[in-house]
Amino acid sequence: MKFNFLNDHNDSVIKNTMMLFAHYKTDKVRQGMKLITLFAATTLLVTASVAAKEYPIHHTAQINSLEDAQKSAVWEQAEVLTDFTYPWENETPPKTDFRALWSDNALYFRFIADDKDIQLGKDADKDQAVLDSDRVELFFATSPELKPYYTAEMDPSGRTFDAKANFYREVDPSWNWQTLKTVGQVTPEGYVLTGKIDLDEFTKLNLWQDNDKKTLMCAILRGEFSAGEPKQVRKWISWIKPDSVKPDFHIPSAFGSCKLVK
Repeated sequence: MKFNFLNDHNDSVIKNTMMLFAHYKTDKVRQGMKLITLFAATTLLVTASVAAKEYPIHHTAQINSLEDAQKSAVWEQAEVLTDFTYPWENETPPKTDFRALWSDNALYFRFIADDKDIQLGKDADKDQAVLDSDRVELFFATSPELKPYYTAEMDPSGRTFDAKANFYREVDPSWNWQTLKTVGQVTPEGYVLTGKIDLDEFTKLNLWQDNDKKTLMCAILRGEFSAGEPKQVRKWISWIKPDSVKPDFHIPSAFGSCKLVK
């Protein structure tokens, strides 16, 4: 009987041990699944933030130069983008009208910005002068990691501050676009900024997101400044609301897609 008791006891211990192991294993599997789910959700959020909005850029045969792009009629064939907000303000921003077209050789774009108080920086350093000015901005990224990405910040007079950057905010202001050309015009309602970048430059910078060279990862932005005391009032306007509690366009969630279509 003693021998049988030990066998029964051993069987009970073995069963309990196996049950504990199974529970432990199940718990670990559950934890692993939670981690996998969390990772997948995070990946989807990042992907969704990048691909959340797409702006179609139509082809044109009517623009062959920056001079052509300054004619209002040619922009009637472009997709009109006015879906801009103040991500960090509880008010409606002044209107921003963005349009882009592409020819066989270049990307052309135009901003029309309503602005009742145009600020133009007067610093002797051109880059700092632009950073002190009202401006419209285009960012282009090689990937969602933003390593690297390239900026073009353009003020109402057509001056530009351009840079190459790596996440997070490792900015090289000495870098310049080789083919970016801009023209600015102040109007009674605000200002118009027209510009172009050669398509070949997007290729050289590895900015195309597909093999067909039709998709760019882009951010379309605006800095809206006004006079204030004791210092200038600065607000920020964006096509996409970035996932940030404070003003910041230098993050993946500020970007969408710009797609060349025919």
